[in-house]
Amino acid sequence: MFEMENKLRSEAEQQAHEHSCKLLLNCYIRELALEKENDIRINSNTLTYAVAFQASGVTVTGRLSYYSAMGEHEYLSMESGGEAVHYGDLVRWITCELSGDGAQGASSDQHGMKKSVMEMKRSLELENVHPLDQNTYHVEAAYAKDFAQKVDNSVGNLTLYIEQAAGLDIHDYCTSEQSLLYGHPFHPFPKNTKGFSKQDVQKYSPELRTSFQLCYIAVRQDVYVQEWVDDEAVMDLHDLLRSHVEPILKEKSEMYGLLPVHPWQYAYISRLTEVQSYLRDEKLILLGSAGPIVYPTSSVRTVYVPEWNCNIKLSLNMQITNMIRTNSAEQMHRTLDASRYVRQHGCFGAEPNTHIAYETGVATCAFENEELTSLFTIAYRPIEFDVEHTYVLSSLVEAPLPGMRSRLMTMLGGGRDIAERWLERYLACSLLPIVRAAGEKGIHFEAHLQNTLVTLKDGLPVEFIVRDLEGVSVDEELISEQDRAASDLLFYSGEKAWARTSYYFIVNHLGSLIHAMARDVNVSEEHFWKQVREVLVDELERTGNAYVQHLLTTDAFLAKQNLVSCLRGISQTPAYVPVSNVMKRMGSEVRGSRGIQG
Repeated sequence: MFEMENKLRSEAEQQAHEHSCKLLLNCYIRELALEKENDIRINSNTLTYAVAFQASGVTVTGRLSYYSAMGEHEYLSMESGGEAVHYGDLVRWITCELSGDGAQGASSDQHGMKKSVMEMKRSLELENVHPLDQNTYHVEAAYAKDFAQKVDNSVGNLTLYIEQAAGLDIHDYCTSEQSLLYGHPFHPFPKNTKGFSKQDVQKYSPELRTSFQLCYIAVRQDVYVQEWVDDEAVMDLHDLLRSHVEPILKEKSEMYGLLPVHPWQYAYISRLTEVQSYLRDEKLILLGSAGPIVYPTSSVRTVYVPEWNCNIKLSLNMQITNMIRTNSAEQMHRTLDASRYVRQHGCFGAEPNTHIAYETGVATCAFENEELTSLFTIAYRPIEFDVEHTYVLSSLVEAPLPGMRSRLMTMLGGGRDIAERWLERYLACSLLPIVRAAGEKGIHFEAHLQNTLVTLKDGLPVEFIVRDLEGVSVDEELISEQDRAASDLLFYSGEKAWARTSYYFIVNHLGSLIHAMARDVNVSEEHFWKQVREVLVDELERTGNAYVQHLLTTDAFLAKQNLVSCLRGISQTPAYVPVSNVMKRMGSEVRGSRGIQG
């Protein structure tokens, strides 16, 4: 990695700074490559690059250690004017660039991509697909300041994680949940936890292999609400926590339901004026910490409870990356509606090696103030997979330290041949079932790396698991009237639902998985994308699936503009940018009469 002039307090801090430079530059290049075509130069043959920030009058140059077809470049050096670049410099230059005029029209060789983007915008009903011929960027000072603070927070946390946890191995489900040190490769501040103090970070960060007891609140039955997908799914916390609860509630025990709460959230809500009123009226009773030890997972707010064999998705009223992580009523309705719909329609019934980790219940308080209610709302997700041999994908694709091999390839211990065999097995239980569910049942998943797990036997995939059903979408053209009456929160046009699948699984998931494998065995990413393409061609010839044809023939997929959206303050409704389809570039026309225009 590139040397830095600044006197850094430790090797870990240097690595965190360098990684953040990589994130910022890769985000900028992906998100601005078309609009700033004349300012961004990357030579895949010489492994050199130059990125000009015209508004600041500087150019960042250097060498790549690995060129990525999907834009996840690895950097050997990064400098400007003969001096090493600091991540703070990039924050300042990027902010200045996006605040200035700097817009450029599409050049002649961009027109095909531009046409594709505009067609996607119309068909997917996305308002924030970025147009290429006008400057829509406007960065307010408050957003710029907030952006810089979050990058600083993320870098500080990453430094701590590298110092304390980079040497820890992963050997089961729990340790994989607690090993996502670096986070999203296309986010400007993936490890931001704005709201946690330094002490909170030490106590509650999964990256530091923390564990703790949850706190509990007794909620009087007239304001307690719970909903389960069926009677068999119900968790009786009174029974599980009887020895702690009965001495406090005594004869009132049956008058209350129990809510598990994250310790940080417990302290936060206990101080709220409105909650104080409910406490005086005994609508709420604080029970303190109790019960089994839990382990925070990669999402920070969801915890793993081995003793109860489940995950609990808790609310945290703080920013993790760039979103407040509370559970709204709509999100929870979507989640349970998705669980019911997917189960009733036997989504992966014909796929013996593909499974879903369902949310089976939700519990909360029935307050008039919906924002207050969201602070208490939680969801239960039972664990039905082999916890000794199952791993979160996002942890497998990471390298413990920059320059090292990914954990996956370290586990496999081989080169290209074993990587090809692994990917073949993996695509059979992940990609193919996902496109079949979309084509045959109209069910689409947000199956990004952090929402998916793989069970390994002798290092090879034997089961693929999708979780967090809040992101499920269903093609409205493939539903019955009875289904529509059950819930309309899930239903979208087929094109819009498919946009989620293609971004989260193809761009986010396969893009980073293939990057890690290709980099580690020293081949181009196209090598493994060719393998993906061959699998899809076979599937298309067998089934004629329109979504498979789309994957093979569309010019580009849409990817979130995380950097731009954060700077503009539109993270809730992010902008999108086209990412060139590697499989289309390498492929010829494929057969199939039905298709989705891309």
